[in-house]
Amino acid sequence: MLKHKWVLMSPEDGEGGSSGGGDPAPDAPAVPAAPDPKPADPAPPADPKPIDPKPEDPADPKGYWPDDWVTKVAKGDEAVAKRLSRYASPEAMAEALLAAQKRISSGELKSSLPKNAKPEEIAAWRTENGIPEKPEDYDLNFDSGLVIGEADKPVIDGFLKFAHEHNLAPDTVKGNIEWYYQEQQRQTDERLAKDEDDKATAMQTLAQEWGGQFKRNVNLVEGLLAGFPESVRDTVKHARLPDGTGLFNNPDFIRGMASLALEVNPAGTLAPAGGNQAETVEGEIGKIEKVMKEDRRSYNKDEAMQARYRELLVVREKLQARAA
Repeated sequence: MLKHKWVLMSPEDGEGGSSGGGDPAPDAPAVPAAPDPKPADPAPPADPKPIDPKPEDPADPKGYWPDDWVTKVAKGDEAVAKRLSRYASPEAMAEALLAAQKRISSGELKSSLPKNAKPEEIAAWRTENGIPEKPEDYDLNFDSGLVIGEADKPVIDGFLKFAHEHNLAPDTVKGNIEWYYQEQQRQTDERLAKDEDDKATAMQTLAQEWGGQFKRNVNLVEGLLAGFPESVRDTVKHARLPDGTGLFNNPDFIRGMASLALEVNPAGTLAPAGGNQAETVEGEIGKIEKVMKEDRRSYNKDEAMQARYRELLVVREKLQARAA
């Protein structure tokens, strides 16, 4: 058996070279070149040339105004110094001055009236500020449609006089008058609502107290009020107590009125005032007493008849006392 010996060729042996003869070895694959080594970091640049410090900003007031500029400008006047100290710099003070002058020239700001001004100075100042020459010349035409009634004119005229003496601007005068009427309406609405609550409370209290006599007593009070002279009837009906409560919404007053009505007209629920009340009362008493004699059992069962009989006896006694 033959044995072949293979010889490994090195690149230095040259093409076709061998140490032991035989066929040349096939071409060896190319070996890739090794990558270049990582380039070295570049050398740091030389120290930069020092830069001159930035010159002070011309807009910075500290650049050319001394720190004690307020003291120098005020010249020892503490009040002036206090006002100047509100500004960061003379430039800020100048800007505020120019802005104020612009507002004055545009009419946004008005000059103030000098102290102890002379009449001609006052007249000129009022003209400049749109204040009329006389109180009655104030404009009272309201965008809301408000119209001042005759009853309110004395009050409004007094206010206009006051406003003119104090040089109130027309818009301020109109605004105050509108507020006055709005407040009047608010108070009226509030009072009416309270009147309704007070009336409901009073009627509920008396209904519980009087029971079945409630309607009768209320009618007595109304009848008594109807006897007042017409010129004062509404005045009494709408009168108010010191705390603002309506007089006829006070339970104690209504109780008093009911008692007075029974004294004035004891038989007010039986016969109209001016008629023969005694006969009416005696007639009804007689009818009840007849029932008492003829049908006592029915009378004893009828509590309403018994209460009516007692009431009639009281009325008869009062009528007799009045007659005596």
